[in-house]
Amino acid sequence: MKMREMNPSIRPYERLETYGAEALSDEELLAIMIRTGTKGCSARDVASRLLSQSAFASGLGGLSKVSLEELSEMSGIGRVKAIQLKACFEIGRRAFAENCPIEESQFNNTEMAQKYFEGKMSFLESEEVHVALLNVKNRLIAHDVICRGGINNLSFIAKELFRLAVRTNASGVIIAHNHPSGDVTPSKEDVETTTKLIESGKTIGIEILDHIIVGQGRSVSMMNEGLMEV
Repeated sequence: MKMREMNPSIRPYERLETYGAEALSDEELLAIMIRTGTKGCSARDVASRLLSQSAFASGLGGLSKVSLEELSEMSGIGRVKAIQLKACFEIGRRAFAENCPIEESQFNNTEMAQKYFEGKMSFLESEEVHVALLNVKNRLIAHDVICRGGINNLSFIAKELFRLAVRTNASGVIIAHNHPSGDVTPSKEDVETTTKLIESGKTIGIEILDHIIVGQGRSVSMMNEGLMEV
């Protein structure tokens, strides 16, 4: 059944007007963006198929990471719709990032730091290690990307981290890295790497204040989890 043939009470357009965007399912929102289906399939059918395929098992978050080329090749999508979808996902990412604390904010608590890094890292497609360099009042001096890749290269991460800290005269740092899978559970390697960085920092007077692991729109503070005790 085509969207225009559906009862108005169940059509995504009318439901959004009546109940608001937050009331719609991922499938309905995606169908509005797709607009038209293919022969024998409505836009909602196409949306359902995109979200149910194993490659996109993580829903909209996973779909947002699919390349433009891959999207274009999906049945019912094509070049123009793929471009529109990528533009929508980027608008969402930028809107989310703008809601994080402004760069000059003091990091008075872990929640503020988590929100800050969620805005920076939630939608990255591969692992990165970032650092926020803070002064004695926990005010942000600078933000930098230490490396792109996993956190397992301890010697390189430590060298870059403390080089940046010394160069900016930072008294403390907050490390963050992302798990593109969306699972923010700290791994054994995350804990071991953090412990070694804390020990190294103590020898040169630079405090590792927290290590935040970022997923898709959420994060966990290793400080809050009691995983930074040396």
